[in-house]
Amino acid sequence: MAEVLPKRENPLDVFERICVAEHYEYERSSSMEIHVTLPGLWCHHDLILTWDHEAESVSLYLAFDGRTPGGRSNEMVRLISLINERLTHGHFDYWDKNNALVYRHSHSLRGGARLLTEQAQELISQALDAAERGYPASQYMIWAGKSPEDALTSALVDLATNP
Repeated sequence: MAEVLPKRENPLDVFERICVAEHYEYERSSSMEIHVTLPGLWCHHDLILTWDHEAESVSLYLAFDGRTPGGRSNEMVRLISLINERLTHGHFDYWDKNNALVYRHSHSLRGGARLLTEQAQELISQALDAAERGYPASQYMIWAGKSPEDALTSALVDLATNP
């Protein structure tokens, strides 16, 4: 007789419970995707979480407008490199096709592992921390014309003065 294994909880259910508890705006577009709006210091951040059952992986995407006037794509790539050096989890990419600066992170649940509430909260916290660095730095570079180095320094100073 075959052993009956318990059905694994969809990890996105954990994120949905966090959204309810924290009063985050969210929309569950399917069993495999949830959109969350996180309040930030300078703007609201749109977070997309996906569950890939086959790969047993939760992926997180947080994007914001990265349009680079005057062909400053190379400077955007430099800024991303500087920001990524300071991140301990996840990374930023520049999606030229969408003109978007995107923070990406994934969490493996291979072998039937369950996503703990604390792990889900940490993923959200890491994304918000990255966004709070990346968003103002990109704005300083794009709209204030600062160099990538100066833009990141200004963003970090702003973060230090807004605890």
